[in-house]
Amino acid sequence: MTIPMKHFREGQSVLGCLPVLVLLSGCGGATPECDSLDTRSTVVKIVSDDSNNALVNYAVKNSSAVAAMVSNTNTEAEKLAIWERARQSAAYRLDDAIRTNSRSKAKRVVTCTGLLYATVEDVTAQKEVDFKVEQTADGKMSISVSPFQF
Repeated sequence: MTIPMKHFREGQSVLGCLPVLVLLSGCGGATPECDSLDTRSTVVKIVSDDSNNALVNYAVKNSSAVAAMVSNTNTEAEKLAIWERARQSAAYRLDDAIRTNSRSKAKRVVTCTGLLYATVEDVTAQKEVDFKVEQTADGKMSISVSPFQF
C-alpha cells in the first residue's frame, strides 16, 4: 500500500534544523551529479538517521501489521519497543527518476529533487526530497538535504 504524504500535518518537518552536510571523497575534477550512487546513499542515510523522521513515523502509525502487534501488548513499554523496532527496520529507497533542478558549473553545485520512499511492514510512505550536491574547494563532494514540510 502506498500512502501519499499529503496527509501529514502542515508544518511538520522530517529533518528539523537541517541541512546536514556529509562529506564524501571525490575526484578533484568531478562534476557533482544528482544520481550518483554516493549521492543516493547519502540522501537516504541523512533521512534515515534523523531521529524525528516524520516519513517513517507516518508509515509506522499507518501500518496495520504494527497496529496488530501493538494490540497484543499489555504495557506502554512494550508498545514503545514495537514502534521503535518498526522504525529501525524501515526500508528506504530513492526513486530512479531524480530531477536536476539547477546546475552551476562555476560554483560546482547542482540542486536536485527525488521521490523518497519509506516502507514499514505493509505500508510505504513517499515524499519528494530536495537536496544539493556541491564539490568543495578540496575536491570532496558535500551533500545537504533540505528540510521538508508536511
